[in-house]
Amino acid sequence: MRFDDTFIEQVRNGISIVDLVGGYVRLQKKGKDYGALCPFHNEKTPSFTVSEAKQIFYCFGCQAGGDIFKFIMLMENLTFPESIHQLAESQGIPLPHSTKKSEAESVRRQQLLKILEIATHFFSRRLEGKKDALAYLKDRQITQETIHQFSIGYAPAGQNLLQELTGQGFDVKDVLACGLIKEGNSGGYYDNFRNRIMFPIHNLSGKTIAFGGRILGDGIPKYLNSPETPLYSKSRNLYPLDLTRNEIRKRDFAIIVEGYFDCIIPFHFGIRNVVASLGTSLTESQVKVLGRYTRNVITNYDPDSAGTAATLRSIDLFLEQGFRVNVLQLPSGEDPDVFLRKQGTEAYREKLKSSQSYLDFVLSQFMSQQRDPFSPKGKQEVVSHILPYLVKIPNPIERAEYVTRIASRLQLDESLLRLEMRKMPARKRETPRFDYSVPVEQGTRAENILLVAMLEEQWAASTFEQLEPELFEGLRTERIFQGIFQLKEQATEITTIRLREIISEGTDRNLIEEMALRSADFPLSEEDIRSSVQELRRMKDERLIRQLQEEIKAEEKEHSDSDKIKELLDQKQNLRRKMVKEQEEALTSSRRLP
Repeated sequence: MRFDDTFIEQVRNGISIVDLVGGYVRLQKKGKDYGALCPFHNEKTPSFTVSEAKQIFYCFGCQAGGDIFKFIMLMENLTFPESIHQLAESQGIPLPHSTKKSEAESVRRQQLLKILEIATHFFSRRLEGKKDALAYLKDRQITQETIHQFSIGYAPAGQNLLQELTGQGFDVKDVLACGLIKEGNSGGYYDNFRNRIMFPIHNLSGKTIAFGGRILGDGIPKYLNSPETPLYSKSRNLYPLDLTRNEIRKRDFAIIVEGYFDCIIPFHFGIRNVVASLGTSLTESQVKVLGRYTRNVITNYDPDSAGTAATLRSIDLFLEQGFRVNVLQLPSGEDPDVFLRKQGTEAYREKLKSSQSYLDFVLSQFMSQQRDPFSPKGKQEVVSHILPYLVKIPNPIERAEYVTRIASRLQLDESLLRLEMRKMPARKRETPRFDYSVPVEQGTRAENILLVAMLEEQWAASTFEQLEPELFEGLRTERIFQGIFQLKEQATEITTIRLREIISEGTDRNLIEEMALRSADFPLSEEDIRSSVQELRRMKDERLIRQLQEEIKAEEKEHSDSDKIKELLDQKQNLRRKMVKEQEEALTSSRRLP
């Protein structure tokens, strides 16, 4: 769907870029702007800047930059029209009339969300009258308040939900698309979830997009989740991130657990920076989603063999995305749900504080797998398994400390371990989403000062009066200033956003954003601006002199004594005199300044 400029501007003016970006990353005030670790590439030192005044973001590390639409496009992997649609919807801004196809898609999406909303209410109502389901939840110390917070419900046996939805006029194919029913061998349909405690899975807007169900009593499977649907992809969602993301951002670490109760019980006990991977198969997409809120995690999977394997897999994923990882395995084979109900909040918090680093965890695991880890063969096996984790530590001091600790535990000469590390191939890094190996090519200081001045409301008008297009011919900023003159001709206000919109070249856009956010590096005054204009005029005259010299050389080859040569020499001499005069005037003017 194509949106007109008026609607796009309406959406842009209705959203603060600081509020939008702050919903994904931890922003910290930095002068008049905000800074953060870049969500688009791995870094240790913040190079990501957001400007409230200019309504743009820019990363000085990877050169990702733009406005609210560009940010949401990169974060959510959306097209430009999709970003407009999502942001408009989030602000309750009515969408303009659309094409029949896009309108039909939007209507169907809303229809599926409506079906899932009704199903959520249906399950909630059925729980109210199901005594054994309520008794089961009470036995697990889940209160009515917690039931309400998580919209926990109950799916009865039989075809109750199917009958409810079709009775309200919903098409059975839409109900099927929501993953709520299945098609039987005979061609009929039946409820997918039956006799189960129901856990709605929400998107970040709090709307139900799927369900998980725990059998009440005995039955297989113990847990049943919604299939992939047009609204739900298990590999991209974390439960219940819509409720816990703010606490994760606030505490700057997340606890990763396996299932529904492992999240709900900690939440009930006041530990709310927790998410579940909905099983043991954490995915790269889930890790990237979590990375919007923190880069620190403690994994707390069940301490059985499946949970241990899941922990090892998750460590690899987190390290590839630049996370710091600790591992917590609770005593006596307990999961967070059981431990908290027995021991309480403070005991669990103490366990979190004493969680071990991922390297200590993997070393213990690899040593336990050997019959004799201190035999030559055992040591060799452990070292071969631990080295890939060791080389992923980016900080050389921290890496050296772990080399010492591992060598000590294995009763191994530290120099031998270092020798084995040197044999390891260079670490393969994730291909970045942006090429930030080459910095943005800068203009001259005079160009940069004038560009910064044109992007500052206080200086734009007086600066523009001194400019002419010929000053920028052949310079790094030529296309950018062509855009500035174009906006002026259109009587359009010159802002960073409008300027970058009419500039097609990506590196030019990067330079615009970088200069807009580096204004503090170029403190402006009338003298700075006047001197910069004079410098560009001098550079223009020098370009003309070089051009005349080339023409003189060419003419001398053809006609060594022509009038044309004399004319060119006169022009060159006049330019020289003009440059000397302007230099003297500039010097006199600067002496007059207080």
